[in-house]
Amino acid sequence: MLEPERRIDVFVASTPLQLISCTEAREHYQCEGRESLLIIARPDNKMTESQMAFLVDHLGWQGIETVYLSKDTFYLKLGHVFRRLARRQVNRLFIGNKSSWIHEIFYRGLDWATLVFVDDGLATVRYYHAIHGEGLVSRISPGKRRLLEFFRIRLHRNLPDSVTFFTCFPLASTGHITVEIHDFPVFRRTFCNSGIRRDAMPLVGFLGQPFGGEHRLMQLRVQLEHVIERHPGAQVVYFMHRKERRQELEKALGALPVEFRQVGHPIEVEVALSGVPYEAFYSFASTALFTLKKIFPDTAVFQIDDRAMAAALPYYEEILAMFRGAGVESTRL
Repeated sequence: MLEPERRIDVFVASTPLQLISCTEAREHYQCEGRESLLIIARPDNKMTESQMAFLVDHLGWQGIETVYLSKDTFYLKLGHVFRRLARRQVNRLFIGNKSSWIHEIFYRGLDWATLVFVDDGLATVRYYHAIHGEGLVSRISPGKRRLLEFFRIRLHRNLPDSVTFFTCFPLASTGHITVEIHDFPVFRRTFCNSGIRRDAMPLVGFLGQPFGGEHRLMQLRVQLEHVIERHPGAQVVYFMHRKERRQELEKALGALPVEFRQVGHPIEVEVALSGVPYEAFYSFASTALFTLKKIFPDTAVFQIDDRAMAAALPYYEEILAMFRGAGVESTRL
C-alpha cells in the first residue's frame, strides 16, 4: 500500500503501447515501486485487457499497486481513487491518451508537480502538432463534469500550457513541449533474448490496423495482393489488430493465400518470443512498423505507400519521414 506522507508517481494507461511506454518511463525517471501507482483506465475490449495483463505480469509491475478501472464500475472506483489521492502530492503524472476525457480527468483533477505524456501510437504526432496549434483542448462535456461532481471528483486545474513528451518518435523540443526520447531498453532486456529457430520457415508479416474508413477492406485487399506479389510462395501472416474482427476480415479477404492470426500480446512481444524468422513486415501506417524497426533493427520493415489511404491521414509526409529515419523502407502500390 502507498504510504500517505510520501509523494508518489502515478501512471495512467489504457492500451498496450501506453503501458509499455509507462514501463520505460518508470525506469527513465527512476520511479521507486513503493512510491508508484499504476492505473489501468478502461481498456476498450477484452483483447486489450488480456494484452495489458500479460504486460503487467512481465514488465516488472508486480509489487506495484495497480488499480483496474473497468467500464462497469468506472465511476465508483474512480471516485475511490480520487478520495485516496485528494491530499497527496503527485510527483510525476504519466498520461497515455492525451485526447481522452478519461485521461484528462487525472491531469485536471490531481495535484501533480510534473506532467509527462507517454506514447499513444501515431496519435502522438497528431497531439504534438495540435498542442502547438490550438493547445490542449478539453474533452470533458458539461454532462460528464456534472457526473464527476456527483462522485466528488473536482476538476480544479486548468489545461497546462507546456508539457513533457516521453516518446520513441524523433520529435523536437519546443517552447510548449519538452521531448525525452527512448528506444525501449526495458522491453529489450525483458523480451529480446530468444534465439531464432533455424528449422522454422520464414514468414512475411502483415500488420492490420482499424484505419481507412468505408474503403478500408478494399484497400487492404490491394495492399495484401501487393505483398503476395513481392513474396511469391512465401507464407503471409496477417496479424490482426486488437480492434479488428476475424469474421469481417475472412469474409472480405479470405480468398487470398493469407493466414489470419490474433495473438494474445502485442506484435513486438510476439516477434521477440516466437523465435520465428521473418522475411519482412508490411503495413500502411501502423505504429508497429516504427517500433519493430527500432527494437529489431535487422528485420526488413516496409511501409506501403497507399495514396488512397494517405489522403485521410494527417501529417502523412512527416510520418513517412520518421519511418524512413528509423530505417523503414517504402513500397509504392
